[in-house]
Amino acid sequence: MIHVVEINEQNRARVWFAFDEADFVRKVQANFGETTENIIFEQTTPQQLLHSKHASAEIISALVAQFGADTIVYRADYLLGHGVYQVESVSALRASLAAVASVADFRVYTSDEDAAEELDRDPLYKSKEGFEAALKLRAQLVEMEVIAEDF
Repeated sequence: MIHVVEINEQNRARVWFAFDEADFVRKVQANFGETTENIIFEQTTPQQLLHSKHASAEIISALVAQFGADTIVYRADYLLGHGVYQVESVSALRASLAAVASVADFRVYTSDEDAAEELDRDPLYKSKEGFEAALKLRAQLVEMEVIAEDF
């Protein structure tokens, strides 16, 4: 289980979980993909971009000149910068983590145990800014029966 805590600039907390890496990537795409001009993750070729709305003719021409029409290129705007394509591999997980990191503050725990332990250890949860996040993470862990209600 992956647990995610997001705290925006107004110190409003959002806590959610994903069953595994693939579910995490899907949920980030669902949460961030529709609300922004940024591309979270794309693996394509300059040839395929001809049929896409994500790149202008100038960008496609430059990619063809630099890499060839059939070379796989990656775009991850939160990780690489808006509209940047590269041939070095980028994982959907890294790109999704970068999207989550675009909120003011965040924590990602890759196991139930890590989330429960950090609830007591992470100084964020003892601060005024992290109080709401601590309550929501604790409630999520109790509901999922990771910790007891009196934890």
